[in-house]
Amino acid sequence: MLNRTGLMFLAGAAIFALDASAASAQAKTKPPTSQKRIPITKESPGEVAPRVDTVSVTVYRTDTLRMTRTDTLRLTNTVVRTDTVIQSIPMTARHIGGMYFGLAGGVAAPYGAIRTVNEPGPLGQVQVGWQGLNNALGLRADAGITRYAHNADYASLGDRPMMMNANADVRLNLPIFTHTLGSSVIFTPYLIGGGSYVRYNNLRAKVSDEILNVPIAQRVRIANGTDAGSITPDDAYHNNFGWNAGGGLAFHAGRKEMFIEARGVHFSTGDQFHASWQVPIVFGVNVF
Repeated sequence: MLNRTGLMFLAGAAIFALDASAASAQAKTKPPTSQKRIPITKESPGEVAPRVDTVSVTVYRTDTLRMTRTDTLRLTNTVVRTDTVIQSIPMTARHIGGMYFGLAGGVAAPYGAIRTVNEPGPLGQVQVGWQGLNNALGLRADAGITRYAHNADYASLGDRPMMMNANADVRLNLPIFTHTLGSSVIFTPYLIGGGSYVRYNNLRAKVSDEILNVPIAQRVRIANGTDAGSITPDDAYHNNFGWNAGGGLAFHAGRKEMFIEARGVHFSTGDQFHASWQVPIVFGVNVF
């Protein structure tokens, strides 16, 4: 124990000696330092100057703000609007003239010597012709057939009268009121006339104011005083030539023409009888 204690004592002494020598050597090399405080002041005696410490502090602050915002706005507003725009483009119809054919129908009335002993009846007609679009004069040929009605007082003398006629005419368009209905329709009043051929059977006629109630083939015998009761009615066909004249209104659109027309067809059945007239009134269509 004593040896160990002695050794520790010797080691401490050696360490202390080493520290003392080191301090002595440092004292020899370090310049002397004054321990006296040197007062530095700008104040007058008796004033205490405040101490101003200037501290420069630089603070770096980095703030990172990350804000993620997602706004989803879905607004559906469906508006369906249908606008119909009609643009009117003025167009002029292309009218066509020239060769045409057509059909017509209506009624035929008896006048003159065949009036009162015959009654009006239906009429059918076909026609063909030529009419230039800008020409005043045109040509037309037509043929019609009429079945007159019975007069009840003379129905026992034979069958219903049948009459056929054919006409070759000149048509004259009148240049008035042409565009009364606008550019799409050409409105045309016209005159028509020419020669006629008639063929008939069982047709009654009268001399002056005396009514003859027998077919035309037997009228001469009645006029000469022959007893009508002893005469057998004649239903044979007979022919006459004559002429016709009249007028109408035409409505021409494109390649079609509608018309309404009235004419008088004049023919003679003998010197001792009044003149006879057939008056057809028809509505027809022509196709160019």
